Amino acid sequence: MSTKAEENYLKTIFKLSEKDSVSTNAISEELQTKPSSVSDMLKKLSEKKLINYVKYQGVSLTPLGHRLAVHVIRKHRLWEVFLVSH
Repeated sequence: MSTKAEENYLKTIFKLSEKDSVSTNAISEELQTKPSSVSDMLKKLSEKKLINYVKYQGVSLTPLGHRLAVHVIRKHRLWEVFLVSH
């Protein structure tokens, strides 16, 4: 089970991961939070096997993390379509 904060991090990593890996600073800037807070969350996501995280080398989604990120993005897009049409 993922929290909203974890889902937001996964979405952000997915969005920024058009390159090979994403830096902590890039995530921090995108989410407008402190790099130390990002590092803490990345450790949690790594423990849940949702990301591959090596300190000072960036982060990438695992296959499980990628599936979860895509699921969250789809869910949010469906809500957006529903809200716009109703």
